[in-house]
Amino acid sequence: MKKSGVLFLLDFILLVLIGVQGTLVMRKGRCSCISTNQGTIRLRSLKDLKQFAPSRSCEKTEIIATLKNGDQTCLNPDSADVKELIEKWEKQVNQKKKQKNGKKYQKNKKVWKVRKSQRPHQKKTA
Repeated sequence: MKKSGVLFLLDFILLVLIGVQGTLVMRKGRCSCISTNQGTIRLRSLKDLKQFAPSRSCEKTEIIATLKNGDQTCLNPDSADVKELIEKWEKQVNQKKKQKNGKKYQKNKKVWKVRKSQRPHQKKTA
């Protein structure tokens, strides 16, 4: 009888594990930012600025600034200084994209210059 009880228990555990395997467990508080930086960050010290919209795993907007020295800090999305920083960052990124696209256009644009000495001689007909 003891063997049948142990087998029953193992079968039950196996069935429970199979049923739980595909279940998605939602946990709140999976945000990357626990607290935000209260200081100001200068635009020239920024390497990257990422903004994450609220999602199922985190209910708040998160802004993560990566500095040129490699440090990362979370910024308060409701702060007026941060909103201004985001606007300036987007302008700077757009300007760099325009400059990069302009350089691509200039590289693809070929200018043909032909010197007189390189032109083929034509026979004169009288």
